[in-house]
Amino acid sequence: MAAVVPVWARALLLVDRAVLSTVRLAALVRTELLLAGLSTSEREAVNAAVFSAEDTYAPGGPAFAQGLFAWERETLATAPFPAAGRVLLGGAGGGRELAGLCALGYDVVAFEPAPALSDALATVAAQHPGARALRGAYADLVLAVGGGGGPLAALVGERYDGVVLGWASLSHLTDAGERAELFAALRALAPTAPVLLSYLGPDDDGRANGRVERLRAPLRRGLARVLRSAPAAEGAGFVPGAGFYQRFTAAEIEALATAAGYDVALHEREPYPHALLRPRA
Repeated sequence: MAAVVPVWARALLLVDRAVLSTVRLAALVRTELLLAGLSTSEREAVNAAVFSAEDTYAPGGPAFAQGLFAWERETLATAPFPAAGRVLLGGAGGGRELAGLCALGYDVVAFEPAPALSDALATVAAQHPGARALRGAYADLVLAVGGGGGPLAALVGERYDGVVLGWASLSHLTDAGERAELFAALRALAPTAPVLLSYLGPDDDGRANGRVERLRAPLRRGLARVLRSAPAAEGAGFVPGAGFYQRFTAAEIEALATAAGYDVALHEREPYPHALLRPRA
């Protein structure tokens, strides 16, 4: 005779599902309110504060301790990325990639906007001859390349043999215009340098696909009407420990590269979404 689930167990499971749905709903509402209510610059300020509070990316943290990931090492060893030379490293965090690139023999010029991580990055750079660290964001790079000076003005006029956009840092640019400006700036600053980038793919934020998730689109449209703002882009989101982010499809990454004058030399979704771009002649 088949066993029967006791009434108390069924009730407990129902309560558990109700609590989980409530938590998911609260997270969805929080995310959509933040996306609708904050400007691009305010989102970037939140991200800087979030990452400054995270010690996992600084020396001594578990992410830093991993060094370069296998997919990063393999891509760095893939043409057209140069085997030696000076590398510009943006969104460099606490120095994980800087230390790894220096160990491979590259000279590295790196920058990072989050204050605590930027301080850690400077400490790591000081341990490696040929490495230099600055505090600044991708928007500061665009400003510098455009002749506006700013904290990254010293990067202009130097030669770069390769460019690395730090681990998923591209996904923290939630404005399409800013992404286009960044790639145009890279093309102008380092016209012959290949670019290694990584990003959050469509399924990388762990969203549920149930009834709660179906509320996202109407809530997003409703908030845009109430606040008289443009709705957040498809794929935009927020996580307390990682700030605001933008998920991309492979096609969106390739379109961004093509529009900026790059060809896609390599593009992989596993084990982590990443691409290697070659400047078009």
